[in-house]
Amino acid sequence: MNLHDKLEILLHRKGYKKTEFAEKMGITYRAFANYLSGARKPRRAILGRMAEELEVTPEFLMDDRKNIVLNSEERFLYEASEESAEIDDAMELLKQARTLLNGSGLTAEDKQGLFSCFTEIYFDAVNKEKQ
Repeated sequence: MNLHDKLEILLHRKGYKKTEFAEKMGITYRAFANYLSGARKPRRAILGRMAEELEVTPEFLMDDRKNIVLNSEERFLYEASEESAEIDDAMELLKQARTLLNGSGLTAEDKQGLFSCFTEIYFDAVNKEKQ
């Protein structure tokens, strides 16, 4: 996994926008975009600040052989076949589902019922694709 992928994932986990992160690092967004694109590598001091803020080591960020263990949402986002409005909608649905399920407004039975609804919708869609 390259520096770009690691930064994208870690920024998402920390809730940073790229512009905010660049500002926090004391660099321009353009410089940060060069790091993301692979056009340039960050200087040691900047790499150290990024690693510290993202709670990893500089060596981890730069070693393409080391990967981040992705949760299922991250796997979905980063392994999606291509960017589309539907992927964006799916990510928004996941965000809303997390809010609903982590909140206290639904009982355990309500949460189970919601999960059953999603499961049924999924299997209906899969069966329609097979036909």
